[in-house]
Amino acid sequence: MAHRHLCRDVIPLFVARDLGGGMNNPYIWSVLDIEPTDDLSIIKRAYARKLKTTRPDQDPEGYQRLREAFEQAKGYVDRTSKSDVVTEILNESPSFTLRMPVHIEPLKELTSGIGDALEQELEALRQVTAIIDVMMEDETEGLNLLKSVLSGELLQNLRLREVFSQELAAQLSEREGLYSALLIRVSEVMGWDIDHYQPGGIPAHRLAALYRQIENTGAKYFLAQLQNKYQKSALDRQRLRLLTVEGATLAWWARWMPDFLKPLYEELSHIRMNYPSLVPQLNSQLVKALDESRTAMSWGTLFLAGFWLLLTLLATREDPDKWRDRILLIAIIGVYTQGYSFLESVLRDRPRSLKVAQGGLSLLALLILVKMLLGFFDAFKPESGHLQILLTDYGVMSVVGFCVLWMMAPKAWKWYQVPLNAMIILVVFPWQLMKKSEGIVGIVSFVLLLAMYAFLIALGIR
Repeated sequence: MAHRHLCRDVIPLFVARDLGGGMNNPYIWSVLDIEPTDDLSIIKRAYARKLKTTRPDQDPEGYQRLREAFEQAKGYVDRTSKSDVVTEILNESPSFTLRMPVHIEPLKELTSGIGDALEQELEALRQVTAIIDVMMEDETEGLNLLKSVLSGELLQNLRLREVFSQELAAQLSEREGLYSALLIRVSEVMGWDIDHYQPGGIPAHRLAALYRQIENTGAKYFLAQLQNKYQKSALDRQRLRLLTVEGATLAWWARWMPDFLKPLYEELSHIRMNYPSLVPQLNSQLVKALDESRTAMSWGTLFLAGFWLLLTLLATREDPDKWRDRILLIAIIGVYTQGYSFLESVLRDRPRSLKVAQGGLSLLALLILVKMLLGFFDAFKPESGHLQILLTDYGVMSVVGFCVLWMMAPKAWKWYQVPLNAMIILVVFPWQLMKKSEGIVGIVSFVLLLAMYAFLIALGIR
C-alpha cells in the first residue's frame, strides 16, 4: 500500500514538473517564435519557417539553438501524450504497485544524443551547397556528385536523408539560374515525384518555390534575348526603350507609323502568358497605352484602304448613281476590315452583345454575297416590283448559300459566324496574297485581283 501511495504522489508530481518545464520555458518558444503549444504540426511549421533564415552553413550556432528548441518542443509533446497514458493507467488500476525506486532524470538527460545527431545533420547539410554549386556549373558532374553523396554511409540514415532532401529543395528554390530540365533530373535522383499533384519527398510549398525559381530563370533569359533582338535598327531600339524604360512615353507618330506598335502588342501578350513575373518590370505607361488603344496602323490596313478605294472608283465609273454606291461600298468595306475588330475589342467583356453583333454582320454579309450571286445568274434575278418573288428568291438563295458556306467552313467557326468570317476573308484576301507575291508575280497578281473584284462589285450593284 505504501508503494501504491508513493506511485500516486510521486509520478504525477514528476510528470507535472517535467511538462511544466517545457510549457513554461520561454526560451524554447521564443526561439521557435510561437506561443507555447502541444500541437506538433504547429511546432513543425514554425521550425520549417525559421529554418529558411537560419541555415547551418551560414549560422551554425543559431541553427544549433533552433534545433535544440525544436527537439525540446517535440519532447514536450511526446511527454504530454505519455502523461495522459500514465494518468489513465493510474486511475484505472488502483492495485498498481511500484516495485522499483523512482529516478527523476533532469531534462537535459532526457534529450541526450542531441549533440551527436546535430553534428551528423550539419555534416549532411554542409554538402548541399557544394553540390548545387557544381550542378550550376556542370549539370552532369553535379548530378554524379549528388548520387555519390546519397550512396554514402551517412545518408543511409532515413532521418538524415530526409533532412538532406528538404535542405536541397530549399536551397534550389532560392538559387538563381535553376531551370526545368535540371529540376526534373534532380527529382528523379531524389525521388521527389514532382509530376504528381501531391509530391512525395518535398512539401507542396517547396515545390511551388522551385517552380517560381524556374519561372524567374526563364524570365531573365527571355529579357536578355529581347534586349538582343531589338538592336537591329533605330526603330527597334525605340521599341525596346518604350517597353523596358519606366516613364517612357508613346509619341504621337508611333500610332500612325505602320506596324510600329504590332511587335509591342505581341511581346506584351507573350510576356503576360508565359512570364507574368516580368510584367512589373515593363514600362507601366506603355502597358496602359496598349491596353487602352483600340486600333493601330499597319501596312495591311494601308494596302487594303488603297486597294478598295481604287477598286471602288474603277468599278463604279459608269454607274449612273456612282457617289451613292461609292459611299455605300466604302462603308461596307470599312465595317469588315476595321469596324468588326474595333467592335470585338469593345464588346469582349459582353459575350451576349458580341454574339448579337456577329449575327447581324453575318446576315448582312450573307445578303451581299447572295446579291452578287444573283447578279451573276441574271436569269434568276427577280424584278424589283415583284416583292413576293424578290423575297422568295433571296430566301432560297440565302439558305443555299449559307449551307454551302457551312460545309466549307472550318469546324472552329460558330454557325452564326460563318457568313461574317467568309466576308472578312473575301475582303482581306488581296493583302494576304500580295504578302506572298514578289516581283512580276506580285504585279500580275495585283492586276488580276483588281479585275476579279471589279467584276464582283459590278455584279453586286447591277
